Amino acid sequence: MKNILKSIGKAACYVLLFVLSQFAVSIVVSISAVLSNADSMLADPNGFAEEVYNSVMGNATVIALAANVLTLVVLIAFFAVRKKDMLTEISAKPLPAMAYMPLSICGMCLAVIVTIVLSLLPIPESVWQEYAESSSLLEATGALAILSTVVIAPIVEETVFRGLVYTRLKGAMPKWIAMVLQAAVFGLLHGQKLWAAYAFVIGMLLCIVFESTGSIFANMVMHISFNLMGGYILGMLKDEAAMYVFVAAILLLIPCWRYSLRIIKGDKAK
Repeated sequence: MKNILKSIGKAACYVLLFVLSQFAVSIVVSISAVLSNADSMLADPNGFAEEVYNSVMGNATVIALAANVLTLVVLIAFFAVRKKDMLTEISAKPLPAMAYMPLSICGMCLAVIVTIVLSLLPIPESVWQEYAESSSLLEATGALAILSTVVIAPIVEETVFRGLVYTRLKGAMPKWIAMVLQAAVFGLLHGQKLWAAYAFVIGMLLCIVFESTGSIFANMVMHISFNLMGGYILGMLKDEAAMYVFVAAILLLIPCWRYSLRIIKGDKAK
């Protein structure tokens, strides 16, 4: 019982670190916004509050990037102090070079399938509106936005949720319960209802990827390509083209997944 509680406690601490990093960076940005608009505080309190809010929301991408970097830095320092190899702790085992391309294609295919399926489901208009408003906060363009959403966020989220939270939970309970719990937390932390729903599904799928490949690098590759396709490439396609891409994604997903597993398992056998 003691070991079970210890494992759950460790998992909870890693989640807390992730949340507190987001909170800490948000506070710093909020304070900065307050100081920048201090002159209008007494003259126009309502306008002051709106300016601060817009300033914070306008920096959502920067906040996410800084918070994820902070999380990663704290984790690196934590394992260094404990004289433990962080890569070993998160099961960051090297993958054969040939596995990266099919894994990337799998991630892109998943993004296409999730996006199209969501558009076909009878989701209330109010939920779509809320989703659009939340998404608009992160619709920044440029190198910083791509670095944040396509590279840093997937690396940190896989490190925390699959590499640390899931591995600790499965030491205290059956794997399927650990999978559901980490996916539920992963989904809930995405906030908005639609984000939370598909983040839960993706969290489950990425956990299966982790169990199947034995390496968090496989998760990172798929998560990065998922965000790249879903956040940027799909938005450039017309409706007709999107349907063709959808069909292609369905046809490619399973063969690419099987091929990548064959490469990875074949390399392990050697």
